[in-house]
Amino acid sequence: MSSEPELPAGAAGPVTATVTRRVKPGHEAAYEEFLADISGAAKAFPGYLGEEVFRPAGGSGGEYRIVYRFDSPAHLRGWLDSSERAAWLNRAEPHVVGPMRTQVLTGLESWFTLPTRPGAPPPPAYKMAVLTWVTIFPLITLVVVVSAPLIGHLPLVPRLAVTTLVTVSLMTWVVMPRVTWLLHRWLYPGRRR
Repeated sequence: MSSEPELPAGAAGPVTATVTRRVKPGHEAAYEEFLADISGAAKAFPGYLGEEVFRPAGGSGGEYRIVYRFDSPAHLRGWLDSSERAAWLNRAEPHVVGPMRTQVLTGLESWFTLPTRPGAPPPPAYKMAVLTWVTIFPLITLVVVVSAPLIGHLPLVPRLAVTTLVTVSLMTWVVMPRVTWLLHRWLYPGRRR
């Protein structure tokens, strides 16, 4: 689709795409049904890692933001360019207004997105680095201590594989969305929520 963003050249590893749509007042139930159906379609694609839906805060109509995660830019591109996705997007058209906005994030910046600020540029790199270290150090320490009785007998490499898998998953889907929201004023000074 021509309105889709270009993936950064040389990108590798997990990638995130955010899609923002404004739903017509009174069409929320139909759009929710559409979301359930397109979610099922996305899950069938190679490399799919999950998604989150951020719904408008009350009222009738409003912006929905859907965050898709894939294991590689190639797999994300396969989903974005698929005829199946295009057909689903056509089915959503009677329930939305305005253009669809899509953004692709490939690195740490995907941890620093605010649902209320879709498309906002990420904070400065030094802030992302500081906040990532301040958050990941206690989290990985906790994961290592808690998992030691369960996996402490394993050799070093498998232990590291388990602890990093748990830590990255927690950082991506639990910790960083909350920390980013709590510290949004420091991360995005001068930007109104």
